[in-house]
Amino acid sequence: MIIDQQAAHERVLFEKFINRLKSGTGNSQQSLFPQTISLSPADFAMVMEIENELTALGFRFELFGKNALLISGVPVGCGSNEKEIFEGLIEQFKINQSELELPLRDNLAMALARRTAVKSGQKLLPEEIQSIVEGLFACSRPNFSPDGRPTFFTFETSKIESYFTR
Repeated sequence: MIIDQQAAHERVLFEKFINRLKSGTGNSQQSLFPQTISLSPADFAMVMEIENELTALGFRFELFGKNALLISGVPVGCGSNEKEIFEGLIEQFKINQSELELPLRDNLAMALARRTAVKSGQKLLPEEIQSIVEGLFACSRPNFSPDGRPTFFTFETSKIESYFTR
């Protein structure tokens, strides 16, 4: 079995974020030094429209001037660069919105999973690999990433052996 670490991690995170959106209780990792983010008027309006969903994921922010936000928390486990995470989420959300027809919650969960998942080829510790594998096979749909890419491939031993026999 070969596992695509990025696709697998996206699936694990997607299901975690969907559950947070459904329950409406996303835990937040508070920042010691909140960061200011300036948005275009269109992006600012969009963020205000989905404010409840962003809060349910675990984002904490407040208005900070015209078209600006003060980001004081991000979902637990998403890293510590609040500005980069938030901007990446908004950018991926817009890409998904233009390319896919998804319900709001699915779009947000997919966008955040895509932006925060480990990347292909990224070196992982054995414990991190184990966590992703266990998380993947605990998912309701472990075979595919949220955007439909296979998360793993299985090969029969006889098929592999056939490549080396004469």
